[in-house]
Amino acid sequence: MKARVAFGSFVLDLETRELRRSGTPVPLSPKGFQMLEILVANAPKALSKSELQHRLWPDTFVVEKNLANLAGEIRDALGDDAARPRFLRTVQRFGYAFREQTREPAGPRAPEGTTSRFRLVWPEGHSTLAEGDHVIGRDPDVELFFDAPGISRRHAVIRISGRDATVEDLGSKNGTFLGDRRVDRPTRVANDDTIRVGSVLLTFKAVRAPESTKTERFRT
Repeated sequence: MKARVAFGSFVLDLETRELRRSGTPVPLSPKGFQMLEILVANAPKALSKSELQHRLWPDTFVVEKNLANLAGEIRDALGDDAARPRFLRTVQRFGYAFREQTREPAGPRAPEGTTSRFRLVWPEGHSTLAEGDHVIGRDPDVELFFDAPGISRRHAVIRISGRDATVEDLGSKNGTFLGDRRVDRPTRVANDDTIRVGSVLLTFKAVRAPESTKTERFRT
């Protein structure tokens, strides 16, 4: 497995032994991190409880409850729901599997003048979107906070990578819509596309940064 893998708004860094969400470290015990690493490396394959126990506690007998506790710790760290799992899936009477597709983390932001500029606009304001993940939700700790009806705590994420932008639903109760179409996987966003989360309608703006010194203004 690569030294750094990304999924959702998380990055699993095997060199620093850290799990980070939108750049912020997420507490995880050494065994919890190891179990997550094993499952991510084998995704989407389901691993049996006996195999996981052998790899986590070689030559040591442990009760099955220890494995369930680690799975619960991982779910808490990822904000996952055991009843409606996005990341960690329980395979009944067998074991566990990591179900989310991983990717390489976004690289350093390209120099000014060589990439696109992005902005999200809504009736009461706007926000510039830099390289990386921008989580939309009702949780005050997310990057794009909206205290509005129909929005989940961590509702959706807009991901900026170089010249590209995508939107992805984070298992919200009411769904995320790009135009009139419900988003069920990471979906590319283009200039003037509308994104609806709960009762909030957002307009995505993309302006290609000029190669010369001429400044191009956003139109809102």
